Amino acid sequence: FTDLQQLALFARYDESCSGEVDYSEFVEKVMESDFKGVSSGNKKALSALVSTTFLHQQAGQPLEGDDDSDIDEDELESFRKAEVHNLFNMVDEDGSGWIDQEEMANLLNSLGKSLSQDELDDGFSKLDKDGSGTIDFDEFYTWYNEVQSGR
Repeated sequence: FTDLQQLALFARYDESCSGEVDYSEFVEKVMESDFKGVSSGNKKALSALVSTTFLHQQAGQPLEGDDDSDIDEDELESFRKAEVHNLFNMVDEDGSGWIDQEEMANLLNSLGKSLSQDELDDGFSKLDKDGSGTIDFDEFYTWYNEVQSGR
């Protein structure tokens, strides 16, 4: 690498422009290669979803984007559904309109969640309400709302 190439590579990982690359900046940039365009809020939302279902952790704070009191319920629902659809599309790597078990495993791995095949099967079956072997948007949205409400 030339000096200029090294500087450009370092700048890619040093988003805070501090002259240092900390672990979280590095991990966030590495994850971008797996989930391009995923904001940190979306990463938190995806992490919260998988943690409650696959790792049996308690639901925490409401997921980002759901605390704006200046909009009415219909607008909030429309916004929420659009945001969740963006999350769904990020996980649906092949654009099929369904999330299969391999795509879910890729998401879990990208979020640093290492599960056995049994744990993956168990969590996936909880989400696959119709038993089709895939998770459609309605099932994904139901999952999101269940995590939101702490169920």
